[in-house]
Amino acid sequence: MGYFIQRKQYVVIAGCLLLSFVMGSIHAFSLLLEPIENKFYVSRTFSSFTYSLSLISITAAVYFGSYIYKRFSPTRIVLIVMTLSTLGTLISAFSDSIYFVWIGYGLFFGFANGLGYGYTLQYSAIALPESKALMMGLVTASYGLGATIAPIFYRNTNTIGGFENTMISLTILFFIITFIVLFLFRFSNLQFDLEKGLPFQVKNYIPISKYLLWVIYGCSISAGLMCFGHAVGIAKSYYVSNEYIYIIPITMGFINMTGGVLFSSIIKFFPYKNIILFLSMLTTFSLLILLFIPSKISVFLCLPLISISYGGIIAIFPSMINKLVGDTAGIKIYGFVFTAWGFFGLLMPLLAGKTFDIFNSYSFIIFITTILSIFPILIIYLKYNKSLI
Repeated sequence: MGYFIQRKQYVVIAGCLLLSFVMGSIHAFSLLLEPIENKFYVSRTFSSFTYSLSLISITAAVYFGSYIYKRFSPTRIVLIVMTLSTLGTLISAFSDSIYFVWIGYGLFFGFANGLGYGYTLQYSAIALPESKALMMGLVTASYGLGATIAPIFYRNTNTIGGFENTMISLTILFFIITFIVLFLFRFSNLQFDLEKGLPFQVKNYIPISKYLLWVIYGCSISAGLMCFGHAVGIAKSYYVSNEYIYIIPITMGFINMTGGVLFSSIIKFFPYKNIILFLSMLTTFSLLILLFIPSKISVFLCLPLISISYGGIIAIFPSMINKLVGDTAGIKIYGFVFTAWGFFGLLMPLLAGKTFDIFNSYSFIIFITTILSIFPILIIYLKYNKSLI
């Protein structure tokens, strides 16, 4: 009997990883910038706003997740994700206006993406509560793997039929994958029950303001959000040839995935604050190289380093928050902190597009993200240097 239950748990994890994987394709958006601009004759600001809007929608889904998850069964959650994602990409495929792309890709697919990612993050931890930090890290890594594979997929679909063909292909892919996940969740019949998540809370820890957690999280990932949205544009501005330009988003996705697995695995050996400090310093260092030593080598070196930092931060924050406040409260607190991801996800790609339109360069936005990446370092050193996390 115990063996059968364990097998059901692994079926849930397989479904979570698969759904997270296909949702990760959203972070290869930089390959859609020019196809959108070419089809709708819009500026970089307008095309960038599609990605920014999708990140806001993801944030809304994660923020309200604690209210949605407990009201619907796992299979119904997957059905909602299937409906919204396929509807969103279909609207985008047959749209004659950028505004409908904002509605389809930005709102519908973005919300489905956040709902699927946020749910699998928590559901995987429930499936294997004794290894929940690792499970959350694996789901995040699978999300990054999707961002790694998607550029190869986008490159072929863009070449064959442009933006419309890419959206149609995504619609078919989303339907197939979510249907498989639906079957896996139905077969396992594991309930979404937070009581099975072995609630745990650190005792005698120095309380951390959720607002400062918001700032630390948002500033730590701001560079990653900007770079994922404009990776191809940044590479072109540093004169990387079209022959090699697709290697960059693929590498960023793979390194992002690696960061998620690596840093969610070593949290047993290092305090969370030390990992956050290291990753923030790594981001700052990489941005300074991009700013003061602009070259092709800098692009191929620094964008992956920013990606591994981004992947590490988003992988360890959910388990850190759960460890501090317990599983039930952790979903709500993480939902609040995750709004920083939406805020900077809206601001950074949009600001990068706007400043590029003005200066025909990414130097200004790189300077801004460098300043932002310093804030987590200062906050931890000045206020939480003795924290137990």
